[in-house]
Amino acid sequence: MSKEASQTRMTFVRTGPSQYVNRAGILRQAGESIAPWGNRALISGGEKALASAQAPLTKSLDKAGIAWHKHLFTGECSRPNIAAIKAGAQKHKANVIVGVGGGKSIDAAKQAAADLDLPVVCIPTIAATCAATTALSIIYTDRGVFQKIQFQPTNPSLVLVDPNIITKTPTMYLRAGILDSLAKWYEGRSVVPNVQNPDAPTVAAFQLAEVLYNGHKKYAIEAVRLNNEHRVEDALVHTLDLTILLTGMIQSLSKGTLFTSIAHPLHNGMTLIKESHNVLHGLKVGYAIVVQLIVEKCPKKELESVISFFGQLGLVPSLKALNLPFDCDLVLRVADMTARSPHFGPLNYTVDKFEIAAAMEMLEKRFA
Repeated sequence: MSKEASQTRMTFVRTGPSQYVNRAGILRQAGESIAPWGNRALISGGEKALASAQAPLTKSLDKAGIAWHKHLFTGECSRPNIAAIKAGAQKHKANVIVGVGGGKSIDAAKQAAADLDLPVVCIPTIAATCAATTALSIIYTDRGVFQKIQFQPTNPSLVLVDPNIITKTPTMYLRAGILDSLAKWYEGRSVVPNVQNPDAPTVAAFQLAEVLYNGHKKYAIEAVRLNNEHRVEDALVHTLDLTILLTGMIQSLSKGTLFTSIAHPLHNGMTLIKESHNVLHGLKVGYAIVVQLIVEKCPKKELESVISFFGQLGLVPSLKALNLPFDCDLVLRVADMTARSPHFGPLNYTVDKFEIAAAMEMLEKRFA
């Protein structure tokens, strides 16, 4: 990819959602926040997500005089599932779509809203990704194989985060979100120094990525403990802001530049492993960050420090630790798909499938 192309993936600058709230109990006031965006809502979410959020959300919508209908989302953020949300919105004459749940559910709601030119409200019930705040969706096949990144013209209109709901979910989701957001720093530092004449938003995004990195080093371990104990305190609230809001802002400001090193393309390549479809996005990205550092030949002291920090977040960087098979032929296919990714930014080294496969094999031998 040319150095110019890495900065023209989006034709104008996005920053973040129009409105963002991170406050315990916020769904009890959701209706008054959603009312400016529409008075007929289609609520799309998975079964568990709706179970955790539906009661306060719909009660608040009723109080605000907003008509609502529910769509049960299952499976992948795929074209058929996006079409089903669109059909539900059209059937019920919705003028706002409310996406509830995790990354795939919210990504599907965002793309359906974009296709229909409707505002979208995002209510993340887990903190595993920054999907709630970004202007893009990751599109998969119905079988979970990565297809493309679909950019949208605007970020979500409204994002409502209730940390009480987050603390009721397994901590592995928060760990995954932290690891996924850290990729903005590790991938960004590989790309941004090689961008010729980076514009102000890209420079700002990279500086925010450093803020994010330092914030996670300060708060992440404590936030994981608080989540385990189902407690909402400052470290958890800060970590949710870093993982959901700041990561999404970095993604938007950088115009996609800060996920164009190896980590995210390797994640996409790993979707060739069918068992990986049951592994959280952020855990795979965390593993891929370590592979990237090996391919980049980063100093051994730094590599060991990253592995130690990720270990405290519950990640052992090997396929076996992710409950994935290590097969040399399959690993080479994964590495080949990674190396052929169209999303690489300007790097100061060549991305080679054999080096990626060798790094994966090195980690497997170390942690098997």
